[in-house]
Amino acid sequence: MKKTLFSIVALASFSLFFVSCNSESEKKEKAEAGETFNLDSAKAAVNASNLVYGACFATGDSAKFIGCYTADACINPPNTPRMCGAAAITGFFNAAYKMGIRNIKATSEEVTGCNDMLIEIGKYELLGDKDVSFDKGKYIVIWKQENGKWKMHKDEWNSDNPPPPPPPAPAK
Repeated sequence: MKKTLFSIVALASFSLFFVSCNSESEKKEKAEAGETFNLDSAKAAVNASNLVYGACFATGDSAKFIGCYTADACINPPNTPRMCGAAAITGFFNAAYKMGIRNIKATSEEVTGCNDMLIEIGKYELLGDKDVSFDKGKYIVIWKQENGKWKMHKDEWNSDNPPPPPPPAPAK
């Protein structure tokens, strides 16, 4: 049941993504007006934002961190409910910083999209002081343009580490 529901949600999300990309006639109109989409430029913007995003932990700069997200962004961290909006995402940043995270290395493996939206697939590593690794995993981010800049709109990730063992059963 969960697998089927996940498949339906994933299919709907990707369908919405491709429907949101402009039709050929819209692309032609934009090209004639001087507005063209350049995937290489978009990838460069994503990579630059990922560097800023991770480096915010070195200085504890939550304002710069939240600036990497759209105003209506949502994050989907593992093992916690979805968090939407600047206050919730800033709270998440502050908790991760208190936990000792000092850098996130995000490595894009694939970026695809159009002038309205991008999908990035990659891997991450959470680092503490002296580059001690806290976690490694993978992520998917949906990027959206806001005020002419590519920003993260929907951000979901999960760890490659095995889950911790369950707590011991209570004594009877």
